[in-house]
Amino acid sequence: MLTRREALRRGIGAATVLTAGPFLASCAPAAVSSPTPTAVVPTATAAPTLAPPETTSIRLAAGACDSAIFGAERYLREEGFTDVQFTDAATATAIAAGNANIGNAFPQAVFNSVEGNGPKVVALGGLHPGCNEIWAQPAIASLKDLKGSTISVTAKALTNLPYSWMAMTLKYAGVDPKDVNFVVQADADTVKLYLDGKSDVAYVATTAAAALKENPANKGHVIFSQVMDEPWKSTNCCFIIVSEPWYRANPIAARRALRAIYRTADTLATDRSDAAKLAADKGLFGGAAALANITVAANMVPLDWRTYDLEKAIRFYAPLLTDVGLVKASTDDVLKAIDLKIFKELSTELKK
Repeated sequence: MLTRREALRRGIGAATVLTAGPFLASCAPAAVSSPTPTAVVPTATAAPTLAPPETTSIRLAAGACDSAIFGAERYLREEGFTDVQFTDAATATAIAAGNANIGNAFPQAVFNSVEGNGPKVVALGGLHPGCNEIWAQPAIASLKDLKGSTISVTAKALTNLPYSWMAMTLKYAGVDPKDVNFVVQADADTVKLYLDGKSDVAYVATTAAAALKENPANKGHVIFSQVMDEPWKSTNCCFIIVSEPWYRANPIAARRALRAIYRTADTLATDRSDAAKLAADKGLFGGAAALANITVAANMVPLDWRTYDLEKAIRFYAPLLTDVGLVKASTDDVLKAIDLKIFKELSTELKK
């Protein structure tokens, strides 16, 4: 019998049979002529009367669990974009390099922006609760048991996701990160060290989580799942962020891009294997060779974007990141980096 975790991972759902064909047609790569859609887009999601985007080029960044972004090409073109490109680089990194205008990012990117250490970004809305996992050696039962343990990381910094996420989850579980022996090695392969028994835990996400689960050398188990454990699973993790200069210069384009992403989220079936194939065909996340892991990652998270409250999420993460010494900015300062006007409009406009 499948557990709820397994069902979630594998994306089991009857909706697959009903929607797989239309979705594949709707999201065909730009270089290939899309076949005639087999389903009519509901009237509720028809494009409103709105000025064309200020630019017809859009650059999007996504992780392997962000199927609503890398599967959005059809809707982006309907919104007036003719040059659509995707990258699997971290969103903040891609924005800083000029390779992305919009994308999905962990909240650390927003905090880092406010701290003045990253590109200036604005958070426009939520997408899903995130797909982080922490795996532990067999003798470790829970996060509380990590006091005195040894964990390998490549840096102890806000933007180092393994460290900052583990520090937050430990703090929330009642363990002071100072009571954990975090061993910093810049070039460390932290998953290998875990598999070799030299580190007590491994932090993984998206395709890395899928790969670790299937690795026969992994004798451990999950002690933290962002998509299964409260309050994390009810808290928006991954914020859709946009370059602040680009947003100020292209507010209509930003609205149309966010609208395309949310329309895609509403269209996707529980099993997002078609979207995963489109990403793999574009060479994202390891390409065709990684298709199985991309599919698992795409299926890991719910896309109930209407249910997520970014302000609540900021107020949840801010004290934890402050308490572990990774953030100095006030919560109010961080809240200034979100703009929910478009999100609120689309929540009303896009009826399910």
